[in-house]
Amino acid sequence: MQVDGKPDGNEFAAALAAELPRLVHLATRLVRDADQAEDCAQETIVGAWRRRDQLRDPASLGAWLRRSLVNRVIDRSRAHHDELDIDAVEADWQDDRYSVAPELVLERAELRDELEDALARLPTIYRVTVVLHDVLGWTAAEIARAMSTGLPATKQRLRRGRMQLVSALAEDDERRQASLAQPLRCWRARRHVSAYLDGELDEATRSAVERHLEACPTCPPLYASLVGVRATLGGLRDPDTVVEDAMATRIHDHLDDQVGRRGWP
Repeated sequence: MQVDGKPDGNEFAAALAAELPRLVHLATRLVRDADQAEDCAQETIVGAWRRRDQLRDPASLGAWLRRSLVNRVIDRSRAHHDELDIDAVEADWQDDRYSVAPELVLERAELRDELEDALARLPTIYRVTVVLHDVLGWTAAEIARAMSTGLPATKQRLRRGRMQLVSALAEDDERRQASLAQPLRCWRARRHVSAYLDGELDEATRSAVERHLEACPTCPPLYASLVGVRATLGGLRDPDTVVEDAMATRIHDHLDDQVGRRGWP
């Protein structure tokens, strides 16, 4: 795979293409959003192509890509309002009076939507550590290398992540429970809202989205905002502003030329 100490372009591109499905699979376990997971995997592949001279051992390509993907997932993550407060959770666990109902926690853990909802509430560094270790079977040492952290720090993240997961499953937040009770989970419904707005959904999906919007306490304001913003954006339309055919052709030719010279899309 190397020529004069550098990876051969065609062979390296083929090796990257072969790794892409495995990266997508890994990303989907780390990122709840399937589209974002695919983006992370593709960005990892593109980044690896650009940094191909840094790969010293072709046999380690898979591990190199996995480490890069894990770090990319963490870098892209942004805290959101529903994440657990790790300090508050740890304070609960340090309180001798704190406990949970194990039958309730296990019952919820056996429901995929409930478990995924709880996992999604873990801050990224803890969620990734728990998923890599307890779902995918990575060792703590492998996770430490992938996340560029020491082994003690990795084990602490695993401990904290497991504690947070149990606490999240034990909670009885009314808004969260109302969302979980809906026939279509909130994020799945929200991913369809744009297509619903444009009338592009099949009948079954459209009906599921409408039932969700009728009952969900949090999604209707988001949908109303989308409708309003789209209407406002429509007011910016300038019929005189178009891209001429000749200019569009030049743009496409330029992009094709760049792709051809790089040898990689």
